[in-house]
Amino acid sequence: MQIKGITQNSKEVQEGWVFVVIKGSNIDGHQFVEEALQRGASLVYVERDVGIKDPRIVKVEDTRQVLGQLASDFFGRPSQVLKVIGITGTNGKTTTTHIVESVLNRGGISTGLIGTIYYRFKGNIYEYEGRTTPDPIKWHGTLKRMLDDGAEVVVSEISSHALDQKRIWGTKFFATVFTNLSQDHLDYHGTMEDYFRAKLRLFKDYPQEYSIINADDPYGQKILKELKGKALTYGKEGNLKILDFESSLEGSKLKVSWQGRTFEFYSNLRGDFQAYNLSAGIIVGFLFGLDEQTIQEGLKEVVVPGRFETFLKDGKLAIVDYAHTPDALEKVLITARRLTKRKLWVVFGAGGNRDRTKRPLMGSVAERLADVVVITSDNPRWEEPEAIIDDILQGINFREKVIVQKDRREAIIFALQNAKEGDVIVIAGKGHEDYQEIKGMRYPFKDQDVVKEVFNV
Repeated sequence: MQIKGITQNSKEVQEGWVFVVIKGSNIDGHQFVEEALQRGASLVYVERDVGIKDPRIVKVEDTRQVLGQLASDFFGRPSQVLKVIGITGTNGKTTTTHIVESVLNRGGISTGLIGTIYYRFKGNIYEYEGRTTPDPIKWHGTLKRMLDDGAEVVVSEISSHALDQKRIWGTKFFATVFTNLSQDHLDYHGTMEDYFRAKLRLFKDYPQEYSIINADDPYGQKILKELKGKALTYGKEGNLKILDFESSLEGSKLKVSWQGRTFEFYSNLRGDFQAYNLSAGIIVGFLFGLDEQTIQEGLKEVVVPGRFETFLKDGKLAIVDYAHTPDALEKVLITARRLTKRKLWVVFGAGGNRDRTKRPLMGSVAERLADVVVITSDNPRWEEPEAIIDDILQGINFREKVIVQKDRREAIIFALQNAKEGDVIVIAGKGHEDYQEIKGMRYPFKDQDVVKEVFNV
């Protein structure tokens, strides 16, 4: 039988298409089987009896796995031809994918990127602001499109949601990378253990030639135990050993050892946390047989929108960063403190309809590390901004250093205008995003635009 198309949306079904029922958290696709059959589905995959007798209905144990494998087969199994690199972790995924992309492209290896900001290959943006990791049909379809366009490698962010929902099922990986794990997405996973178990699936459930693990992260150590040590590591005692790292406003210098040799690399990326992102990219470069000079050229200038993005005016430094977890905010503020000659400001909020437990933790981090804390709105979604701000305030004891301004634009303007020469202003939470999501609507808004307006740059 020739399959003309695959979908998990009954309304997309056409004659000769396959409909795969997915039971989601809000909608159960089993209720749309009859509609799919009426629309001419050649096959319908289900997980339970739907009370309809039809030879086109096929009952299977796991429709998510079926959807992934069907999508892979439909697009000609592109991951069998491409070298796919999957990067997972709480923080650092976006930056690390950009580092790998830059290093491999500098080495003449045509590399595509699938991630939070965009899906792109050779300067051609396939899609902006997609899911971090798309659904199985778009995933395998995008791999196929990049392959057809000349890609040899695709590096991708792999989210815990995608792993839990088996969105990348049917994928063969050349390498997988673990960056770190800290509190996030507990509204979805429930516990840190379940969150970890979702991440672990990338390393245990998928064929791969190399597993690359941050051995300095406690959860990285747990993964290594699960893999019984069959992995490459990076860190202070890793296979790629971090010997020294320095970061300043000008950039970073990283000294590492690998296979008995010592190397020094320089990058425009700033922040102590970049030591790990850069190390992961360096390992991947070495695995592809690239020499030291080529890797250095790839690391020299890496552009990652909304990741420690800096703006300098009249001695005041503004930093726009995507940090939206307690751990990420802490790392950014610690790094920013080292660049601060006078006071450190932070402007941040928290996303609505997401993990509420991290809000007071972010408030506590901000109070501990910043001199002035401006609490504002992020993407409130369906929640009231005041309620989210109240949650953040629960983690703050010393309210004297706190300013509340729920209008994000006004909050940023206030911080930038009231900061003095030698101050650093961290604007956290939204990074590359060019919108605010309020009551189901997305309104144009970009932190960087406000900074440029106030700084006149």
